[in-house]
Amino acid sequence: MTSNDNSTREELLARVGDIFYANGTYLVGMTELIRHLQTTRATFYRHFEGKEDLLVAYLEKRDIAVREQLATVVSGRKGADAILDVFSNLERKTNADNFRGCAFLIAAIENPQSPRIQATARNHKLFLKNFFSSLLHKDHDGSTAEQLLLLYDGALAGSILRREAGAATAAKAIAARLMEAA
Repeated sequence: MTSNDNSTREELLARVGDIFYANGTYLVGMTELIRHLQTTRATFYRHFEGKEDLLVAYLEKRDIAVREQLATVVSGRKGADAILDVFSNLERKTNADNFRGCAFLIAAIENPQSPRIQATARNHKLFLKNFFSSLLHKDHDGSTAEQLLLLYDGALAGSILRREAGAATAAKAIAARLMEAA
């Protein structure tokens, strides 16, 4: 691919995030997608084999963004304070007006027939578990990291239908108690 092809691909990926996140991945048809991307079918298919390929690229790009954001949030720190900062960041995310849930869970739920999408979503969750594990001073069997991931995912899911319940705030409080006990 030439640098112009790469920039076109990146532009398409930059535009697709808002439509997939706002409307879901499954219900957005190719006609609507092409119109939203402000491109032609020929250009689309020059950069992506199909919608599944686009979805995987979108999720991979989002995964990189989440990794970078979390690295910034913890700033190389470890321990309870860093973990609680991750949950504070989650509070901000879930309180945003455009919050719709976890893009990886949405894509996995809406595309159960796609092994590639399922694997991309699972890989992101594995990253999160490993990320939490890396922040812990000790977690020999991985159970604390798994519990933190469950809290994180639960807060994402719980914040969709019941924002007033403050799921991320509750998850942060539970994480604090978990850190005290560890």
